[in-house]
Amino acid sequence: MGIDKISLQMAGPSNRLISRISGGGGSSASEVFRKNFGDPVPRIVDISSDPFLQVLFSQQGAVERIRKKLSTLSRKKGKIVPAKGIVASAINAGPETNFEDLVFVGVEFLEEYHPEEETLAGVLAHEWGHLASEFPNGLNPDELTWDQIFDLRKDEEAAADGYAGKMLFLMGYHPKGLIQFLNQPENKKESLKYHSVETRIAIIQRAFSEAKRQKEQAERLVLVPRPVYSNPFTARLIAVV
Repeated sequence: MGIDKISLQMAGPSNRLISRISGGGGSSASEVFRKNFGDPVPRIVDISSDPFLQVLFSQQGAVERIRKKLSTLSRKKGKIVPAKGIVASAINAGPETNFEDLVFVGVEFLEEYHPEEETLAGVLAHEWGHLASEFPNGLNPDELTWDQIFDLRKDEEAAADGYAGKMLFLMGYHPKGLIQFLNQPENKKESLKYHSVETRIAIIQRAFSEAKRQKEQAERLVLVPRPVYSNPFTARLIAVV
């Protein structure tokens, strides 16, 4: 699929695609897959005894700084929660519930990438795109085939990449950190969830460039003097836009 066919609007899955449910006695042999639109909720980590993570999640820490920027720019509230065994994921609780929208970020990922704030900002911006999405409102996974579910998921992940590119520019970061992260060998494996890394990078770069172009265009419009003419119907002065 070409990037022209992929929406760069705010979108993303609410990450409830496949959940493992136990049947019978709950043993691993009795586990089955149930159609859904997101990933299982990861294991949340208690950071109360971890000074390193406490600093990152403190009011002046990198995680909280990025969260505040995303929340302000998107006008979307959300909470970032430390988790284990993942890079990051999100749960869009939806307006019909009383639950918080959550972004989970892996503590192992934070330990490795916390010095690279641009990378951290890119990953969190991608997940924030999931919170801003209305997907999968109105969709019943039981009415879809697995191929249809994975196609929807790919498109939503692509839109979240576009959201990340846009937000990185608005937050004052560059996408190179996120791009370098995606180019790591472990992230270049084939996946039913994502488009190819090359396509993802193209989407991020295009969204970043488009956000930059729109800002520069708006600044030019403000700086260029506009002629003012009299309105013959009201005899008041109006500006020609």
